[in-house]
Amino acid sequence: MTNQQGREAESESRHEEPKPAGLRGRIVSASPPAPVPTRREPVNVPAAEPVEDKSDLRGKNADQSTSDRDVVRATGTMAIATLLSRITGFLRQMLIGATLGAAVGTAFSSANQIPNLVTEIVLGAVLTSLVVPVLVRAEKEDSDRGEVFIRRLFTLAFSLLGVVTLLSVLFAPLLTELMLPEDSKANSIQAISFAYFLLPQIFFYGLFALSQAVLNTKNIFGPGAWAPVINNIISISVLLMYRFLPGSLHPDAPSPVTDPHVILLGLGTTTGVVVQALILLPYLKKAGINMRPMWGLDDRIKQFGSMAVAIIAYVAISQAGYVVTSRVAAHADAGAPLVYQNAWLLLQVPYGIIGVTLLTAIMPRLSRNAADGDVDGVVRDLTLSSKLTFIALIPIVIFMTAFGTPIARALFQYGSYGADSAEQLGLTISFSAFTLIPYALVLLHLRVFYAREEAWTPTFIIAGITFTKVVLTLLAPLVASTPEHVVILLGTANGFGFISGAVIGAFLLKRKLGSLGGKELSRTIVWATVSGVVGVAITMAANWLVGLVLPDPMPSIFYLLRVIVFGILFVVITGLVLSRSGLPEVQNLGRALHRIPGMARFIKVDNSQAIEVEEPELQEIQSVFTQDSFNSSPVPPPMSAGIVRGPRLVPGAPVSDGRFRLLKDHGSVAGARFWQAREQSTGRTVALTFVDTTNQAPFAPANPGQAARRSAAVARNTRKLGELGLTSVAPNIEVLSYRSGCLVVADWVAGTELKMVAASDGLDPHAVAHAMGYMVEDTATAHEAGVLMGLDHRDRIRISTDGVAVLAFPAVLSDAAESTDRESLSSALDMLVESTSPTPKVLRDIAADAELSGEEIAGEVEQAYRELDAAGADDKEDKEEALAAAQGKTLAGIAHRLYDFAPDDPEGDEALPVSQLPDDTPEETPEPTAGFGGRGYSGSGVLLIGVLATIFVVLMAALTTWVMSILGNNTENAPINTEAVKQAEPTLLSGPPLLLDAQSAHTVPANKDAKDLIDGDKSTRWSTEKAETGVVLRLEDPVQLRDVIIDQSGSSQAKVEIYAVESETFDPTNPQLDGLPQLASEPLQGSRTSLDLKEKPEFYDGLLVWISELPKNKKATLADIRVAGVPQ
Repeated sequence: MTNQQGREAESESRHEEPKPAGLRGRIVSASPPAPVPTRREPVNVPAAEPVEDKSDLRGKNADQSTSDRDVVRATGTMAIATLLSRITGFLRQMLIGATLGAAVGTAFSSANQIPNLVTEIVLGAVLTSLVVPVLVRAEKEDSDRGEVFIRRLFTLAFSLLGVVTLLSVLFAPLLTELMLPEDSKANSIQAISFAYFLLPQIFFYGLFALSQAVLNTKNIFGPGAWAPVINNIISISVLLMYRFLPGSLHPDAPSPVTDPHVILLGLGTTTGVVVQALILLPYLKKAGINMRPMWGLDDRIKQFGSMAVAIIAYVAISQAGYVVTSRVAAHADAGAPLVYQNAWLLLQVPYGIIGVTLLTAIMPRLSRNAADGDVDGVVRDLTLSSKLTFIALIPIVIFMTAFGTPIARALFQYGSYGADSAEQLGLTISFSAFTLIPYALVLLHLRVFYAREEAWTPTFIIAGITFTKVVLTLLAPLVASTPEHVVILLGTANGFGFISGAVIGAFLLKRKLGSLGGKELSRTIVWATVSGVVGVAITMAANWLVGLVLPDPMPSIFYLLRVIVFGILFVVITGLVLSRSGLPEVQNLGRALHRIPGMARFIKVDNSQAIEVEEPELQEIQSVFTQDSFNSSPVPPPMSAGIVRGPRLVPGAPVSDGRFRLLKDHGSVAGARFWQAREQSTGRTVALTFVDTTNQAPFAPANPGQAARRSAAVARNTRKLGELGLTSVAPNIEVLSYRSGCLVVADWVAGTELKMVAASDGLDPHAVAHAMGYMVEDTATAHEAGVLMGLDHRDRIRISTDGVAVLAFPAVLSDAAESTDRESLSSALDMLVESTSPTPKVLRDIAADAELSGEEIAGEVEQAYRELDAAGADDKEDKEEALAAAQGKTLAGIAHRLYDFAPDDPEGDEALPVSQLPDDTPEETPEPTAGFGGRGYSGSGVLLIGVLATIFVVLMAALTTWVMSILGNNTENAPINTEAVKQAEPTLLSGPPLLLDAQSAHTVPANKDAKDLIDGDKSTRWSTEKAETGVVLRLEDPVQLRDVIIDQSGSSQAKVEIYAVESETFDPTNPQLDGLPQLASEPLQGSRTSLDLKEKPEFYDGLLVWISELPKNKKATLADIRVAGVPQ
């Protein structure tokens, strides 16, 4: 056969019928007619032996594992650390009373609370709600992974904390007397002496909070969770050492700073906080955190300045309410402030357990849905969270109300903390236990408002809470029968304050969201209440019978055993009643109780009946685990600190007539969304690709005929791909009709997302070659069969547990092409190669050859054939080598080169998957909607809200007066107050984005015509070999910008920044980027990149596309730029 005949044979082979393929060497000719492969049915396989997960491609370079199993393990570790932190913190608080007594304990505990309050108002709340979300964005978006941001943040925090700490120590007497007035019954002088030693904690509390936040962005959660345990152990040790120090502090003595007892308690407690902070420094160093000083404030923080002011105002208002409570308590009784703190701490325990066990998966999702403007998702999650809260907390509230005094005696009546103080604490617990319900609801409401970045709404809610609380607090001494009973009424006032806040929040949310699911909640509330009442009635009867036999009073240890026994009895009876309810949330509660050792024997959970929730990311739930055990007000949850978007598909939603239930969003491309889901009938986990053929989002929709033809083409081409039976394509492909497009179903590929693997360093070069070899060869096989793979984005690819790259979300879209397949493969291979360590030259050469286009390779092969035909005997061998080298650059050749570099090796160490961080995915807008919060308040509406809030507060005050009269000898009082509720600020325009016509395009800074980028013809292109250049587009009319679609060729990984401009004031020859609002910044991916722009309410008539970094080939080539926005 001549060389020309060989080329003709190769050309003919490309047009043969599709052939099934196996593993290596499976490109063979099939005997016509080729049989149609039978679709493989999913098989329910019993649990197999654990297999080694090779999806991280680290091979022998693996040093740590954070797979799905490790995420569960890490979550469990954090839960254990949190539990131990709460237990040791509780022991510390108990020892304060037992060691120091009520009066001295009040002086010490109040002084020790000041650093927490100051840190929270200066840094803590802003850090949690605002800085941490922006820090996460900086770590993802910035080329230095947030290094400059972190350096500036540490510099600013150190400076601010240092100044505040110094001023606090200087003004220690003033700060202390704010909490404990000089003319009160508490020993304020003693507290001031403690404060001088305790106030330096401010600096170290702030350092710890910031260090923990930075480590969390690096997926290092353990040290931050365990450090508070060390702090508590040191504090407990100090309190135990106090017992061995000669003498003791007298409740009425003006103990000076030089008193050894004051020094021991002050310095010892502060040492615990110092160790808590410093213990994180080695982990910061290990994580490569650069803490060298660097002055400046990131623009992303500046843009949230007003929100920071709102958060600080929120905390300041709340702290002011706590200060008033502390002052009133101190005036009433020397030990009352400590009683109030202990009661509130005890109430935090059940909510902390509920938060960790039941709400960890829902709270982050509630925030995401609120940030995404998904009204239905917010209502669903609010309803679900409320159900879980009610079903768990209502019985607990009933039990604590009935057994408040026995609980206090069992937990606190030890040593110097006498029976009278324990009874005072027990009554406070009983009369304030109901606070748990409105407190939990307020936290849910705050989640929504902060996620929507409506920071001032929670501030006005806390103002309503504090106002109600302060009014009732000031009235408490007037109606209490004795000064010792004042603290009981203070706990009640706190509860009614949160009730008013819950009602105000409900009014605001109902206006925004419509129905909040009250009818669904009523059934849960009734069952929870009935079960709690039945349980407590039987338990109280048993307690009465026991009381007839056992003497009273008894040693505290007997009270502890008594409470444990009757607590278990109450749980069993309540659980039996709830088991008859048929409520699905009862199964979730049972699942949580299963975690208690020994409870699994008595509680049977039907998981199929439980409410299904997604698994949250570690970063999302970290804040739930690491909240302080004592907070005077609800800690502001994290804001979205990002872009507020329209409705989308959400986890938990049923699709395809209920056949599937969505589990997790895995990204998108233009015209397709990728989801993990569960098939309801079989329990099979599947990959769903939602294909929208009505448009190339976000542009105008096609007519029904065009959409139908596109959908049929996608379905036909995708089925052809599935019939090839390729190893690197998810098996069992099924194409269904779905709305105006189609839905591609395939078996789920267990493993790790490609981008997560590539984001980690130290990949094994052989594992990378092994992983990509199959996909490259399968792509060559598909192309030989005349079938496209449809590769267009990294989100489609997952690394299986066998260490093979797999097209996990198959769908051959209408714009698929062989060139796009090759570019996507090249991009994927390059991403993985760049993360290898060490990187062999041969692998770099393979990756470089993969970047060549198909046309270039075809030309090289054709030229090599011509030179071989013309070669003489002397140089024929050289020409044959040149031909082999050219053929080695084809897809089949690259696959064989990868196989040669990484032959099959069943042995070798493989690591578990790298951690899967949450990634921001574009939104989907199934239906036009006015958007979350689209309805505002009219003047009459605001007045109505104010009137309703006033009436409610009056009723609560009247009820409080009635409760007070029981303890205060029927003293009558009717406090009345009014409060206003601020409506949420209007949102952005809610209309769908439209394709916009650009009038002109000019290069920057050359200011040359670039009309080739706006003519709609992809064959006309604009190229640049210089970074820091771009193109400015001028639109016909000012619009709110939403999206930009960029088509490019050979420019993957070129970094593009998008800026909004005003055409009249923008000078293309002298661009000043610092003064322009940046709307997006990310690298180009594949042949088409869709950029979601930061939504701003301002209108602009121009757009600057700025190329800040060139791709590896040092040349950026753009084919077309299209803009979408919402006109006025």
